[in-house]
Amino acid sequence: MAAPSNIFWDHAGHLHTNALHWEGFPHLLWESLSLFFYTEPPQYDGVEYREEGVPRCRVKMTIPQHPFRSQWQPIEVDVVGYRLVDTIETAALEATHIFCNQHPMKVAGHPIGLFPAIDSSDPEWNFRIAHYGHMLGDSAKETLRSIIRFMNVQHHYQILLCRGMGQLTGIAQGHYRNADRQVTQIVELQALEQIHDLILEVDDTHAHIDELQQQPVPPTVPVAPEGEEEDPEEIEGVSDLDSEHGNPEPNPRPDHSSSSSQSSVGDLDDF
Repeated sequence: MAAPSNIFWDHAGHLHTNALHWEGFPHLLWESLSLFFYTEPPQYDGVEYREEGVPRCRVKMTIPQHPFRSQWQPIEVDVVGYRLVDTIETAALEATHIFCNQHPMKVAGHPIGLFPAIDSSDPEWNFRIAHYGHMLGDSAKETLRSIIRFMNVQHHYQILLCRGMGQLTGIAQGHYRNADRQVTQIVELQALEQIHDLILEVDDTHAHIDELQQQPVPPTVPVAPEGEEEDPEEIEGVSDLDSEHGNPEPNPRPDHSSSSSQSSVGDLDDF
């Protein structure tokens, strides 16, 4: 049963869709569910957000209650990824595994019964792939077409995962570069702080030296103790000086008597 595709955003920023507008696991799941007379396709509720700088996405999907098989309860899936498109694919893939595990006998007669199991040793899955001969008759064409479509969808899903991993790698490298740049800046700031502290210490030392140089120095006046005798060496120095130059001779007085007698003799000669 074909169902129209729908997609819209609510006021909380959640995406609501049945994801039938592209060829993927949601489309394959709905075609298989319609074979079991489901009337409404599963709905997907997705929201994107960032967690510690990394883009994340959460998708919740529900396979509704079967319209007339009361034992077929709703199947709810809640997965977390990195982008809406690949997280929706992951949710549909997980829901397909759960549906096949809950109804192994019902899906054994349809191509969805050949859907790969999470555990290759699962006995129910091994039973289904061991008894697929009935699908080679009238259902051979449909079986082959389903397998080809599954392979194509699986390839597309792997491409989406590779793109997502590439984006995550780029984000991780960006965070590493930012962290390395911040570490370098921290080291440089620490070096600048140490230099600043050294400059402050040098300035304080210079200021202290200037303060000491500006203070007047009082003169030193020696004070001789009372009752100290003169140094005998100084007295000896004076006596030695006197003896070295000799005793001064007395200034001779002029002899007035001789000069008078000479002048008298001269006067006599004139006569």
